[in-house]
Amino acid sequence: MVRPRGVSVESHAYRSVLAGVAVALVLITASCQDGGDTSEPSQGHAGPATQMEPDVTSTGAPSATRSAAPSVSTRPPRPALLLPNMRSLPAEDVHVRPADGGLELRFTAALANAGDGPLVLMPDEAGDCPEGQRHASQLVHRDVDGDDSFDPDRDTATRRFPAGCMVFHPDHDHWHFDASAGYALTRPGESRPVSATEKVSFCMRDNRRLEGERWADASEHYGDCERDTVQGVTPGFADIYDADLPGQALKLPDDLEDGVYCLELTADPEGLIRETDDEDNSSVVAVELAGQEASRQSGNDECG
Repeated sequence: MVRPRGVSVESHAYRSVLAGVAVALVLITASCQDGGDTSEPSQGHAGPATQMEPDVTSTGAPSATRSAAPSVSTRPPRPALLLPNMRSLPAEDVHVRPADGGLELRFTAALANAGDGPLVLMPDEAGDCPEGQRHASQLVHRDVDGDDSFDPDRDTATRRFPAGCMVFHPDHDHWHFDASAGYALTRPGESRPVSATEKVSFCMRDNRRLEGERWADASEHYGDCERDTVQGVTPGFADIYDADLPGQALKLPDDLEDGVYCLELTADPEGLIRETDDEDNSSVVAVELAGQEASRQSGNDECG
């Protein structure tokens, strides 16, 4: 074979090696532009949350040396969130009682969770609250097994959201989640209340199983309300506050006339909790007041 003058086998091989290195560098650079590690670790039932940021899948920006076609994320889809759905059940045991030189309307209230996931509230230091209170984060579980229902043994991955504050209730001698409920008494067809309490705190726990076959196998998980314990309401359970407990009353004006009034109870009145539906949080019952007597009017449609 005739070799061109001035060109050696060694120099030709060296140029081939340099070309191979250049190709490898281009491939590595392109791979780095396609995204990094986006995995999310699983957490325990009441453990720390996985992240505070929204679930956003980033597709990145087109490289100047590549075509303008949109890139495809290689991030696997995350399991759906199993949100609670908090509702105030209709008031029970409605009656009038003398108090502080006047009259007050007392009643039993219940905050029910009719959602797919538990309401989980964890005291922490993740936000600011007034002195003497504690910040609370809501932990929302993910549907890891994909069955649209909560399984505490499988659906262990969670996501954290700021939710509000916890306060110590001296009359109840334990900690409550603030702004759990709101109460209002109005005249039929009017929105302005004749008496209202806009910010009632609850110790969130499982007190009563909801009626219905859907909740037949539900088991309770929450019951303690100490300073550092996680509070919550399991799907299929309600947190009950009896009429004789502090806070379960509305002061009646001294000049209030006898007649039919609407007693409205609202869960999460300030919208602090992430849930499936914020439009079904309230319940209304018609209550007839006559002096120191009060009675629920079942079937009365004056209150809608």
